[in-house]
Amino acid sequence: MASGFLLFSLGLLGQENKPSAFSYSLSYIPPSLRSSDGETSFVPKNINLEANVQYKPFDRISFSSGIGYLRYCELLDPIPTSSTIEQGISYKLSSSALRIPAQFNFHFTKAPKRTDSYIKAVYTNGFTFTQVYEYENDVETDNYTQNNYHPSIGLGVGGIFFKNKPVGIILEGTIEKYLRWDTFNKATFYSLKIGIVI
Repeated sequence: MASGFLLFSLGLLGQENKPSAFSYSLSYIPPSLRSSDGETSFVPKNINLEANVQYKPFDRISFSSGIGYLRYCELLDPIPTSSTIEQGISYKLSSSALRIPAQFNFHFTKAPKRTDSYIKAVYTNGFTFTQVYEYENDVETDNYTQNNYHPSIGLGVGGIFFKNKPVGIILEGTIEKYLRWDTFNKATFYSLKIGIVI
């Protein structure tokens, strides 16, 4: 009787210690770096957050998806011509975007205890909603809305630190290309993501 109770208790203990196949993260993405025509610049992003669910059905393979939200404003000057210079034309873009990533991860360690490192490949569906304001000599002359679908592909590396704790830290670096004819061969984006994972 006592031995049966002991085996039952050990079985429950093993179940409690077994890690879940699901984990959840909330991350912040600082302004990314854009490389275009040999020049680099930071992409202005006032808010860039992402919430994801990760599913790890195998020791070295996991999948993650979720939703991201970003918002930014940008001032643009048109291509300089004699007419635009004389009229003092400029533009202000106020954009919001939703990002839905589908990510595949290959983990370096079969059963990590503290740090879970991996390489990643991600396809992201991006939906951008932009309000464009046109100015002439600092006076607003027109405004209109542009809605676009901007998918992208990316490769990178990542890691979950303090994996053995109730709350861990996730850190990822990504090289990304947008699947648009006017930017794919011209611009590359480099970004970091840092957040918490439970």
